[in-house]
Amino acid sequence: MKIPEPLFVIVNMVVKLILRSPLHFVVSNSLLVITFTGRKSGKTYSTPVRYIRVDGRIRCFTSDHGQWWRNVKKNPDIVLLVKGEKSRYQAFIRDRDHALTQESLVHFLNIFPQDAVYQDIRLNKDGSLNVADLDKASYNAIVVEFTAEAG
Repeated sequence: MKIPEPLFVIVNMVVKLILRSPLHFVVSNSLLVITFTGRKSGKTYSTPVRYIRVDGRIRCFTSDHGQWWRNVKKNPDIVLLVKGEKSRYQAFIRDRDHALTQESLVHFLNIFPQDAVYQDIRLNKDGSLNVADLDKASYNAIVVEFTAEAG
């Protein structure tokens, strides 16, 4: 089930509160808070995002319609709150790489099939990803990867 867009303001606020609290463990195995600088405003923003760990990196997905990744692309030095710990990270946007995006989406959605709806991918009756939807989504999804800064 897809959460209606207007409710995301409330849901994100609640999720951020939980992730910043001692109760973060309830959701922090799959959600983090990214804090970044607005590319036009210069203001600091934070948003919760679903993540996975891949080869020592943290990987997230968003739609190319989203805004947070555009800010991160412009200002890739960000802070992540992961499992109750804040650290500085360097972000890398892997947009427009169809093959990598498709492979990464399959891996991610095998772990979180409930997120397929946010990439406009239908699930078949057997729970598999609709191939046509996956192909289309691979052109619209943005892969964002984070590596910890040394030091």
